[in-house]
Amino acid sequence: MKNSLGIAIKKANNALARDSDRYAKQLGLTGMQISVINFIAGHETTQAIFQRDLEHEFNIRKATASSLVSTMVEKQLLIRVPAPNDARYKQLLLTPKAHLLATQIEAFFQASEQRIQTILGNQTALTYTSLNQISTAFTATNTPKP
Repeated sequence: MKNSLGIAIKKANNALARDSDRYAKQLGLTGMQISVINFIAGHETTQAIFQRDLEHEFNIRKATASSLVSTMVEKQLLIRVPAPNDARYKQLLLTPKAHLLATQIEAFFQASEQRIQTILGNQTALTYTSLNQISTAFTATNTPKP
């Protein structure tokens, strides 16, 4: 199909993921791991972060999130601590090692975001809204049955 929006979105996503992976590799991490560090660092002072928050934020399955968290615990990037109000739930906290990386990772993502905004120019807000609409419409629970 010529000029397929789906293919264009997939190519853009792949390019962003590869750029993130290249940077993460310099730190001995994966693109997903630096994304998790960035997400937790950006929210840990205002809210408790749990595995289900990673599942929701990154649109990943429970098994994928569990494997990701376990690997990051093994690499001493995350620790699991009982939630203050319910010990059955484990809050995710960055380790001092991850906190040292968080500033560099944030700078990388800010630079990437700036590159995207420069490319899109005055279409940035419209593009953001449109991509969110596509994401919502194609979420498994919203997909129409044939």
